[in-house]
Amino acid sequence: MVRPGHPLAQESPRRFSAYVFVSCYQPKRVREALSQLPGVTKAHVLMGASEVALVIEEKNLASLQMRLSEVQATPGVRKLSVKVAA
Repeated sequence: MVRPGHPLAQESPRRFSAYVFVSCYQPKRVREALSQLPGVTKAHVLMGASEVALVIEEKNLASLQMRLSEVQATPGVRKLSVKVAA
């Protein structure tokens, strides 16, 4: 977890993007809920799996971590697989 005041918690002209694969129950409902979160730029139900794929963009890593916590706390979400873009 990035602590407030840490250099990675500072705003930067660069935005941080993450590709998030969400294992869940009722993927259509979960996608609808997650697509409403700030920072979620794309949300798709994946065919053949109980998964939702998200793209999340935030101003710093601390904000990204907070958003991922919100995703994890969404009803129906079982687990996350997160890949942060370089």
